[in-house]
Amino acid sequence: MGEENITDAQFARLEREIFIGFYTVRKMLEATGKVSPETRNLQVSLKCYSKRNGQPSVDWYNRSELWELYDLENGRSEERDLLYVAHQMVHSFIFALSENDDGHGAFFTSDRDKKTRLSFITTNEIASIFELVGNDYPSEFNAWRDPETGEMKWAVPPRKEAAT
Repeated sequence: MGEENITDAQFARLEREIFIGFYTVRKMLEATGKVSPETRNLQVSLKCYSKRNGQPSVDWYNRSELWELYDLENGRSEERDLLYVAHQMVHSFIFALSENDDGHGAFFTSDRDKKTRLSFITTNEIASIFELVGNDYPSEFNAWRDPETGEMKWAVPPRKEAAT
């Protein structure tokens, strides 16, 4: 199905599914023992764009004017941790499904970061994240009480590689 055939309702549903997906990812990362350290430490590939100098503050009235507000011709590749990306998505001030030189994906930035940067993530990267988190079932969980503070601590050990 070509992009010109996608309805507003389909775009809205896709946007909703991405938000719910990243909200779920965030909850899994913040929950005790739900994902492995490898998933928790995943670095996500993004393309980042700086806010253009001399442009007005990004607000509710102009947030769709991405080309004017951000330097979309000079993106830089960046790796960010998965929790950062999940937070940015959940708290996105700008979220726009689009296409750039890296393929189909979404431009996004949070209310906090809108003053300095806009990020782009490909749909392939989003699908990989959802698949990784959705299939991560740690088989061990260790909990103990810190002898000095009395606080409960926990850890999921790293995945054991399959014997060859």
